[in-house]
Amino acid sequence: MEDKERKLIRYFYHHMGEGKFLRILSSYANGEGYGTEYARFVFADYYEEWEEDYFGQEGIAYYIDRPAVEEDEEIILDYPTFYSYLKEDCVSYLKDYPQDKSEVEEQLKRIKKRFNIQEP
Repeated sequence: MEDKERKLIRYFYHHMGEGKFLRILSSYANGEGYGTEYARFVFADYYEEWEEDYFGQEGIAYYIDRPAVEEDEEIILDYPTFYSYLKEDCVSYLKDYPQDKSEVEEQLKRIKKRFNIQEP
């Protein structure tokens, strides 16, 4: 499952375009959903308990829909898993955009604090 999650999340970033990565980080840090018609994410507080797409009180859901993928996809991650993947994605991003290092680090700090991420 992890491989599928990683591939789909990487595809999400690819679909959005590298120029949107800092915007996406800002949305994460602000606890706001973001995306396009075919690829987007929302946080758990986006849905009310009575709504069909409600997935709990914590976490983030990514939705990638046709025609961006063959079949509609949904991934729900807890915050520690989300943060772990995000750190990997930031390392990849910074290989191509080292000038954004301070911005990325600042956003990661905000994200870690907002979602109370405890690292070993």
